[in-house]
Amino acid sequence: MSESSIGEASANSSDINWSIRDDDYSLSDSVQAFPREFGRTYHAYRAGSYAFPNDVPEQERLEFQGQTIRMLLEDKLYFAPLSNPRNILDVATGVGDWAIQIGDEFPDAQIIGTDLSPIQPAEVPPNVRFYVEDSTDPWVFNHQFDYIHTRFTTGCWAEFETQVAVQAFASLEPGGWFESQEIDCQLCSDDNTMDPSSALATWYDDLVAASEKFGRPAILGATLKEIYEKVGFVDVQQRIYKMPIGGWPKDTKLKQIGFMWGMNMLEGLAGFSMQLLNKSFDRTRDEIEVSLVNVRRDISNPRIHTYQPTFVVWGRKPFPGEKVERG
Repeated sequence: MSESSIGEASANSSDINWSIRDDDYSLSDSVQAFPREFGRTYHAYRAGSYAFPNDVPEQERLEFQGQTIRMLLEDKLYFAPLSNPRNILDVATGVGDWAIQIGDEFPDAQIIGTDLSPIQPAEVPPNVRFYVEDSTDPWVFNHQFDYIHTRFTTGCWAEFETQVAVQAFASLEPGGWFESQEIDCQLCSDDNTMDPSSALATWYDDLVAASEKFGRPAILGATLKEIYEKVGFVDVQQRIYKMPIGGWPKDTKLKQIGFMWGMNMLEGLAGFSMQLLNKSFDRTRDEIEVSLVNVRRDISNPRIHTYQPTFVVWGRKPFPGEKVERG
């Protein structure tokens, strides 16, 4: 995508049904001045609040990751029972692949995707718009939404409940749906093929600890259902999937998914690690790179059968006066 086109779109937001904060009008130049560190670029708007890069290799990885997620989720973009939604919001849209796909599926709906980085493609369906926003700020829109979505945003939030779930509840039409598709930074194995002291297991533990110190917890999916119910959503449903790491599963489809997710991990390993392990533990770039050699080896080892739990949770905002039964 041409980065300038995003800046221009943000500055000219009056042509669609959306309200933008005044200070965002000056962002068209500054959001494109990406700071560089560890040989990578990172978001400029609210710089430092998100630990992962935004350069072309990361954009390509995110697009590939989206394909893998969709395969795991049975080719579903959403699980909520949507019926002709008019306004859809994708929070932390990344490269915008999900927003574009949902825009194609619902051509009569208006889709908004927000993110810290203007890294979405320039050519999109006419009903899709992207904006540079920090979704931890108060949400300012001049209309409500029928559906709000997050996908793989673990590590984005200091507190998902207040920063996202509460705001999603307030921003939905009565009867509207909120859905989160999130993977946790948790390494699991059902057959004892994972050594808890292995390089891979140690790396996962380090990322979880570093994310806590960074103020962006790496465990989210397992808490979603409780958060949804606490905030006030009803008809809350949950599905839990296992994202295999590597091509070890016997099932043909899961083997392909695992192979793809392993590739995704290998491509993202340095980007996942540099900012978090440097800022939280003061490790140098060289120290981090050396530690990742054995992590790569473990990811590629078909004798290690690991996976990450992946959670899909959706819930409905009740109608005024609706009797809500709590368990």
